[in-house]
Amino acid sequence: MDFEVPQKTLDFAAEVEQVLSSPETARLLRDVHARRDGMDGDVRPLYRHLGAAGILAPSWPAEYGGRDLDYTATVTLLEQLVAHGIPQNLYCISVQNVGSLILASGDERQRKDLLPAMASAETTACILFTEPTNGSDLAALTTTAVRDGDGWVLDGRKTYNLKSAYADFALIAVRTDPQASVYEGITLFLVPLDTPGVTIRPIPSLADEQFHDIWFSDVRVGDDAVFGPPGAGWSLITQMFAAERTGLDYYARGRHWLNMIAERLDADGRRPGDVTRVGLARHRTRLAASKLLSCQVLRNLQDGNADIAESSFAKWHCSETGQRIAWWALEALGPDVLVPGPGAGDRILEAALRESPGVTISGGASEVMIDILSSARVFDTGSTGVAAPGPALDPLQQRLRDAVDAVLTRTGDLSAQLGTIGVPALGAPAGIGGAALGLGADIVVNDRLGHALQPLGAYRDTAFALDLLDGSPDVPADTVAELLEGAKHAVVIGARVPSDIRVEADGTLWGASEPLPRATVGLCVVRTDDDAWHLVVADPATCLAEPFDHFGTPATRVRFDGAAARPLPITAERWRRALAAARIRQAALLLGTADRILEVARAHVNTRVQSGRPLVERQTVAHRLATLMGEGDGWRLVLHRAAWQFDRDEDPAAAGVLAALAEHAQTASRTALQLHGVRGMLAHSTTATAYRQVSVESTRLGSPADLWLAAACPAPQRA
Repeated sequence: MDFEVPQKTLDFAAEVEQVLSSPETARLLRDVHARRDGMDGDVRPLYRHLGAAGILAPSWPAEYGGRDLDYTATVTLLEQLVAHGIPQNLYCISVQNVGSLILASGDERQRKDLLPAMASAETTACILFTEPTNGSDLAALTTTAVRDGDGWVLDGRKTYNLKSAYADFALIAVRTDPQASVYEGITLFLVPLDTPGVTIRPIPSLADEQFHDIWFSDVRVGDDAVFGPPGAGWSLITQMFAAERTGLDYYARGRHWLNMIAERLDADGRRPGDVTRVGLARHRTRLAASKLLSCQVLRNLQDGNADIAESSFAKWHCSETGQRIAWWALEALGPDVLVPGPGAGDRILEAALRESPGVTISGGASEVMIDILSSARVFDTGSTGVAAPGPALDPLQQRLRDAVDAVLTRTGDLSAQLGTIGVPALGAPAGIGGAALGLGADIVVNDRLGHALQPLGAYRDTAFALDLLDGSPDVPADTVAELLEGAKHAVVIGARVPSDIRVEADGTLWGASEPLPRATVGLCVVRTDDDAWHLVVADPATCLAEPFDHFGTPATRVRFDGAAARPLPITAERWRRALAAARIRQAALLLGTADRILEVARAHVNTRVQSGRPLVERQTVAHRLATLMGEGDGWRLVLHRAAWQFDRDEDPAAAGVLAALAEHAQTASRTALQLHGVRGMLAHSTTATAYRQVSVESTRLGSPADLWLAAACPAPQRA
């Protein structure tokens, strides 16, 4: 998958930065913060300034006031708006939500009349769906529109809406046919808010922004106010939710809040302890998943492949992440964050603490978002399987995936069978006869091995060793050939910490390794107790590979009794790169294992009946699985981006990726055991097998706690 940001977006980002950093923008922003209107502060003059610069609707067609750019321009715009402290709610509601729906489903008159004015912020819009008694249950709305001559009369009340006092018109959902079903009797209207009979009253909020109470009393509008066909409101609402629930604005706020926390820690001259630095690393890694989930929704919307379940989970993930960051500010900074200080960051974080409880309610409560996802992904609707959303594989990756799956159906030695399709030569350096296809190919192999519950750690250790050797001339050619064919394996000893193996004055090695993957050992790369690297070509007389069971999984311990060794000049940079690749391969294995065990758990809860109904009908069960499945979608995107970054010689933050996937796989395996009950505890059950494998593989290159600490040293920079 290509994570490249187009050059046009990079150029646009520079343009946006210039506009947002201008003195005029700063002046208008000060006016907003002054809140002279006694409410939120009127942001419309500032928006009109930004609209005049042509930056507010970059992904719209130019004929409607846009810039003909792709979704990545919208992402960078939101990030920069929030980073510059510009309130973005009215922008998101007006342009991103209402405007995008008009662009997708409005008639040509509505597009031409409204969109250019919205892109320039000369006209702004709000959404009026929620009512005092219906909350998230929009199908229960009671506001009505009754046909009267050549127009309509609206009556009812909408409440808890944002930005209504600053909007020129509203997208309002009303009931037009009380005799139809609750879904078929709803129609959408575009209603100017200066129409006689509309009354708007502010409602103070815990956050900086006010809610509004809007009354419609005999409000008369013409047929031109109807949006879409009468009675088609519910399908349009669903369509808008797919566009509204990208999670982008929540991600951008969470990113800004975390940057403010990091800046406060630095400005206060503090030296964050391990716990705080690990917290920063955790939140950075989770934010990466939030952003990628949001981008995936935006890309699919752009391609006409909107999916309400996918959007709902993106909204859940981004808002939950932002909320956790805001609450973590109190833990990281202490009570000082409760009192706004003179700095902008002080005010932002205090306001974030007041705003954060609402981010998992507004735009769709978290419980509703997970309910939508569980209906789509957990419940058995008769399909043969549920494909996990994620990055689209390129043709090479797809062919490799199919080839590995085919190999996994064969009998015989798995390493040798993989050798027939070129594994591990696929990712090995070209200088030793490998195909050098990169880490993007390796993660596909390991994902499928994990999914088949065939961890084959010897394959990953061989790849790790070959990366460390990087074509070293000290390795015999016939040994390299055996490694590339899968006939023999290499092992890396002391990868987690230097081993207890000692090197004597004559250069021989003595001692036993830590538990290693089960392997036919042909080559050993050893980090000894003096933190030096050595190469050993396995000789049965002095290098004994002892098979044993490690927590119920096949393992090997290598014992050296005077093994001849050659010093290896492994540079710090080579070690860093090889370790990063090894961590990403291991993360891929764990993700595949988690996917498999969640599929098994899904099948079980749909067929296991207790108290007269399937387990899946218990919301706590369905939501638990849906959350884990959705989390896996996010981590898959993070994993693929990490491999993509590595192959481009960028830093993939591999320690954090592996830590996150290790914890995800642990939670998935433990959850599956719990949901299976006593059946899951049977020694040869799939759940028990996965539990044992995850326990071993999630700690092979370091425990999650150690990995998070590695990800935090040095402390992460700005997101």
